[in-house]
Amino acid sequence: MTPQKLTVGTSLSEKDLEELKARLGRDPTPVEVAIAEALWSEHCSYRTTRGLLRSLPTEGRRVVLGPGYDAGVIEVGDGYVVSVHIESHNHPSAIDPYGGAATGVGGVVRDILTVGTRPIALLNSIRFGPVEVSSHSRWLLSNVVRGISDYGNSIGVPTVAGEVEFDPSFERNCL
Repeated sequence: MTPQKLTVGTSLSEKDLEELKARLGRDPTPVEVAIAEALWSEHCSYRTTRGLLRSLPTEGRRVVLGPGYDAGVIEVGDGYVVSVHIESHNHPSAIDPYGGAATGVGGVVRDILTVGTRPIALLNSIRFGPVEVSSHSRWLLSNVVRGISDYGNSIGVPTVAGEVEFDPSFERNCL
């Protein structure tokens, strides 16, 4: 298969496909493309944000738990801490927007609990293709928002704020 044919319907770029081909020493099969697509997704590998995340400060007198734990914990004074976890669920949400978004919230709640703290609120930051021209983006937006709110509300943890951005670069893979 040619890279152009392989990229149709996948989130892999031609550069990704060339890298896969070089690693295999041959053209990848459709199954190998699907495996690479999953493993190299932002959800699994943080390929596009890893560098940014590494540039953030991770130590300080108020840092209780830093990198390597399920959630970051920061002392805010008077014996209180704030725990924070970020979950990227773009690939699962692109496939099943309601379920992908809901399980993303579940992952955040789980990781907050594993560091011994209790979740009290959720925030979201989501990205989609332009909804005014794409029924697919409208469908993704509607179901992702519903998945986020339904999961949080069902366990008593409200979504108290969020932000959304629309850009053609998120048409194939919402974030």
